[in-house]
Amino acid sequence: MSAWQPYLPYNALLCRYNEIATKGRNRRLFEEHLAEGLQRALGGVGQLDFRFPHGRIFALPKVPKSVFTPADLDLLRQKAHLVPGLVSVSPGFLLNPDMEEIEDAVLQHFPTVYAAFRACMPPLALTYAMRARRSDKSFPLTSEQIERHFAELLLPERPELRLDLRHANLVMELEVRSRQAFLSFERIAGAGGLPPGTGGRVLALLSGGFDSPVACHQMMRRGCMVDFITFHSSPYTPPAYLTKVCTLVRKLNECQRRGRLVAVNLLPAQLAIRDHCRSRHRTVLYRRFMVRIAALVAKDFNAMALVTGDNLGQVASQTLPNMAAINDAAPIMVLRPLLTYDKLDTLAIAERIGTYAISVEPIPDSCTVFAPDDPATAVELKAILDDEASLDIPSLLKACLSGACIINVDSMRQHDYLKIHPHADDLPETPASQNDHVQPTTGEHDEMA
Repeated sequence: MSAWQPYLPYNALLCRYNEIATKGRNRRLFEEHLAEGLQRALGGVGQLDFRFPHGRIFALPKVPKSVFTPADLDLLRQKAHLVPGLVSVSPGFLLNPDMEEIEDAVLQHFPTVYAAFRACMPPLALTYAMRARRSDKSFPLTSEQIERHFAELLLPERPELRLDLRHANLVMELEVRSRQAFLSFERIAGAGGLPPGTGGRVLALLSGGFDSPVACHQMMRRGCMVDFITFHSSPYTPPAYLTKVCTLVRKLNECQRRGRLVAVNLLPAQLAIRDHCRSRHRTVLYRRFMVRIAALVAKDFNAMALVTGDNLGQVASQTLPNMAAINDAAPIMVLRPLLTYDKLDTLAIAERIGTYAISVEPIPDSCTVFAPDDPATAVELKAILDDEASLDIPSLLKACLSGACIINVDSMRQHDYLKIHPHADDLPETPASQNDHVQPTTGEHDEMA
């Protein structure tokens, strides 16, 4: 994306993808999910008319609108990087595959583009290249001949503009197909990966920190629809914590169809752990309760896995022995997309997707309540099970779920979770440690208004 780009009356967007091209007979389904994601991200543009020639997606403004406005293009530049499955998008001109018409368009619009480019670039940066792609072999010129033709047409009148085929700062792109040609001067990066809705549903354990929102986004980039569960410890955690999490969910939902948020008060379990278990084990015991509760919600939401923002070795609960002990309590798969990430990489992604400014606000969460001064970094599962033997786990799970609610993140209205999912408190009579798999229920659940 280039900040110097001038306004041109573009009549189409060319959307590029990568992994979707490997999907064979399922490709169209993936393309339609990508088109849906782009339409959702560009809602302010109005309805788009999508076309699906082989290997590409074109998006046109719907009649009576014939070109994109400056506000439309600004929105595209702001939102494209949030669209999973989209590798890049170019606003441009959809033309007939006719050399004379293509040349007229270049001669009409290149001077405007070059004037803006020259005004903001130092002299040594004035480099140019054309990248032509001719898939219609009946077109009279090859790709190389097209590039040479326009270099000979444009460069002699602009002696300060140097040809640089590898690292040009001004790139003009042309695709020639059997039924249309597409001319563009700008390529805007997307999120890459696969579009949400193509990889199944997961439930993410979302806190107010940096890591878990980025983990959610990474799962969306792999085609997953993400619902959210968060844990608070009211009255020890402030109401502002839930407000912060709702803000994060609103931001993350810009990348997918609206995911649901469940808030659970973990305090009943935390009080019992504080009073009956060794303090060094509290962090792991808290997390075991979180994954048990999340697994019950995942069953109701038809989610196939849990997602966490765990990063190997980052904090006490995220060492290999402690993660193994936490996994033991999870009756479904636990995915950790940030497991090997460098923290700086995570923060850079948080900046890019817009969650950094929200996460940086210092508001206490459940992990800080009764936190031990010397948490164990390598627990033994037997010691954890010995601690849990002093707890009535089913009753504590019911106590936590009794105060659970589904939150509409736009209106902040709360709805009693057990009234919507009354079977959620049909819990096992013995502590969960046997890894009996929770099978997802069938059917989708409507979002609460």
